Amino acid sequence: MTDLSRRALLGRMATKALDVAADAAQREVDRRFPPQRRPPGAAPEAAFLAECTRCGACAEACPHDAIHHFDEGSEGLAGTPVLVPDRRPCHQCEGFPCAAACPEPALQVPETATWSLGRARIVELRCIAWKGPECGACVDACPPAAPALRLERWRPHLDSEVCVGCGLCIERCPTSPRSIVLEPLGEEGAETT
Repeated sequence: MTDLSRRALLGRMATKALDVAADAAQREVDRRFPPQRRPPGAAPEAAFLAECTRCGACAEACPHDAIHHFDEGSEGLAGTPVLVPDRRPCHQCEGFPCAAACPEPALQVPETATWSLGRARIVELRCIAWKGPECGACVDACPPAAPALRLERWRPHLDSEVCVGCGLCIERCPTSPRSIVLEPLGEEGAETT
């Protein structure tokens, strides 16, 4: 009976040690490869960087010119595609032509109608509708497949559980600075895959 107890204890200790080592390795990967807003269907960041050939096919296939590339000075990221939805929104195109154009497994066409790029947040102090007159420009821009914005008492309200962070509402917002902002990746619980 003692042998079995020792074996069980040693087995649990070995499992715990492996878990600790795996957690440390994942933290190092996250530190070296922080999440980026990649085109829809992107593999996890470390795999994406290993699989992306920097061919530019995804950017060429994007009908809205929403995909940019890191410049040569971006160590380890140079030439890789990235989205900046608060400057140029992702239209979450039907069939995701960007992902379909990728010849490598870096991008795979998502099985869903939308792809999470983060979460938006309304800055009520800047928002026209929160100051008095009705606006609603952002609500009309929200993609039908992920209707995260709605008007309540003539003011926009955002459902962060539904928001995909596409940036269409930001583009449509008439205020300067914009009344809708994207939360930084990793802070809002957005998908980073």
